[in-house]
Amino acid sequence: MAIADNHKVPQQASSGENHNSSSLEAQIVSQTPGRVRLRVPPAHRQQQKIVPIVNSLKARLEIYRVKTNIPSGSITVLHGRELLSSQDMCIVLQDLGVNLLELTQEEPRRAVSRSSSAAAEVIKTARDLNQRVKTATNNTLDLRFLLPLSFGVLAWRQLIVKGWQLELIPWYVLAWYAFDSFLKLNSNDEHYVGRKE
Repeated sequence: MAIADNHKVPQQASSGENHNSSSLEAQIVSQTPGRVRLRVPPAHRQQQKIVPIVNSLKARLEIYRVKTNIPSGSITVLHGRELLSSQDMCIVLQDLGVNLLELTQEEPRRAVSRSSSAAAEVIKTARDLNQRVKTATNNTLDLRFLLPLSFGVLAWRQLIVKGWQLELIPWYVLAWYAFDSFLKLNSNDEHYVGRKE
């Protein structure tokens, strides 16, 4: 699997290739402030088309990280939300020769249809409960904060009551759940700061 992450991918394309060989078609499948994910159609999943664009993106100071998976056609770009708006990011991609295609309506339907009705009902109930918590706390707290906090409190209680014993549910497992669930539940709010590697 070809995955590029924060390291220059070796250039495969020769300098004599024309501009058309480096142009790339892609769809924006998700876009949030500071993050855009593209899907390249199978016909364009060629290293000589993707690699030069990825390297050009990595060379820009306002782009913190680029992750690619050429076989699946996935390109994820993490950029400074204060430096580039979503519209600016689209312009940067187009300037690099990326032809942005509109996402067809059939694809979201296919993704939704994979979930069972029971799973969809659980997700809907969790969203409703989260909205009630936010409303009750005047948008101060939500489940993405309260659930990790609960695991953290349980971990602390387990440490106080049981000490360092490794029986039942050890405190460090609950502490890990607190840390891991906080990261996962807040993954859409990633903001990468710091100098570029």
